[in-house]
Amino acid sequence: MSASLALVILGPALAVSVVTDLRERRILNAVTYPALLLAVVAAAWTGLVGQALLGALICAGPLAAAMWRGWMGAGDVKLMAVTGLLAGAAGGWPLCLAVLFDVAVAGGVLALAFICAARIRRQPPPRHVPYAVAIAAGAAWALWAGTPIS
Repeated sequence: MSASLALVILGPALAVSVVTDLRERRILNAVTYPALLLAVVAAAWTGLVGQALLGALICAGPLAAAMWRGWMGAGDVKLMAVTGLLAGAAGGWPLCLAVLFDVAVAGGVLALAFICAARIRRQPPPRHVPYAVAIAAGAAWALWAGTPIS
């Protein structure tokens, strides 16, 4: 599967999730479940189910651990699982590691921006950051730029 096909499948789910996460701090099951189904079908169609499942584990595993600690929501984990499925099918585990790294960097930048904005407004730091924004930015960058790991 090509990275551009992965972005075509992933793009609408990321776009809707960014909007709902910014507005309501929620990533909707009505978005993630159909995207998961499309990702699995695309991986099966290309014969890359094993790579896709490994990708989902690489990308969603660390977020699942964070969710169990109460640091992240389940919607973030499901959205990252979709991203991992498609990244795994598009580029295998190296691309999944690039996605995970890029999402983590984007999340750090996003959190820092929210903290700085709160300080400028003389408000307490935010307790929640809309992580769908970081997932979208990191996934798009990784799928567009590829992976430096070979």
